[in-house]
Amino acid sequence: MPIENLGKTHLTEVEMEQINQALAAIEALVMPLTVNLNHKDKLGLCKVGEHNKLLINKVRDYAEMSPELRSPDVDWEEFRRDYATRSHASAAISRLQSLEGMLRDMKALNDHDNYTDALKDYRFAQYKTQSSQDAGYSTKAEQMKPFFPKTGKKKR
Repeated sequence: MPIENLGKTHLTEVEMEQINQALAAIEALVMPLTVNLNHKDKLGLCKVGEHNKLLINKVRDYAEMSPELRSPDVDWEEFRRDYATRSHASAAISRLQSLEGMLRDMKALNDHDNYTDALKDYRFAQYKTQSSQDAGYSTKAEQMKPFFPKTGKKKR
């Protein structure tokens, strides 16, 4: 017996609308602040991996604890704003990735349920085609048949 109805919880219309509104609000806040970089643009930027994050953090620590040691060539107010923005962006990305995982899992369960139900409905249409004179089932089964291109073909 196949596993059925794994997606036991469903979003209501109100919840779907609330999610859409929240996403639209985030997009509206972020859109004016972003620059759409193409691949070539990104290649020209330095990559800040874990090692370089440690360097940035160390420089920030020194700038805060020993301001007399700061380079006059750095706009430290801009550095502070950049740091705050990148830190917030990093935290937001982590949260969004977590939400993405939750939504992907929810979608996978509901995809599975929809697909198994679609297979049941197709089998039912095939059954009714053989046991009923109703042309609607025959038409339905024929229109669904292209989704199963290997069905009924014998291996050579």
